[in-house]
Amino acid sequence: MAVTWSDFRQAEPGLAVAVQERFESHRHAVMATLRRDGAPRLSGMEAPIRDGHLWLAMDAVSRKTDDLRRDPRFSMHSAPDGEELSMGDARIEGRALLAADTDVVLFVQGHRFPVDDPSTMAVFTADITRVVLTRVEDRSLVVSAWTPEGGLARTRLP
Repeated sequence: MAVTWSDFRQAEPGLAVAVQERFESHRHAVMATLRRDGAPRLSGMEAPIRDGHLWLAMDAVSRKTDDLRRDPRFSMHSAPDGEELSMGDARIEGRALLAADTDVVLFVQGHRFPVDDPSTMAVFTADITRVVLTRVEDRSLVVSAWTPEGGLARTRLP
């Protein structure tokens, strides 16, 4: 089972805000896709969250576009906020869905940087299967993990 960002935010608003803050604290995140041979490919990219979606936009002829068209599974990782992980370290897993032309227009209109030629882009929205936020609280590691099937689970490691 997978859901949109909007569905996740409705189900778990506190975690959604914290994860979105982590992804918006840096311009780029790291996305893992699967190469044809099954090996992981890591790519830096922007991952805006708006209009109820996590957007994945990239050059239409990039390797990560080829990967997602062949196998839509991905994992996205935020940049750590520092050694203390006070804000946390976030990860989103899911499947990329090629956006419809009307969604591409919506993405381009709301993008913070001008897009000269949207036809050179591949734009996907994410169906989310898992969200994880790892933080340090009171010298303990706290892992908050959410899935559509299981909801929220928190683990505190001493």
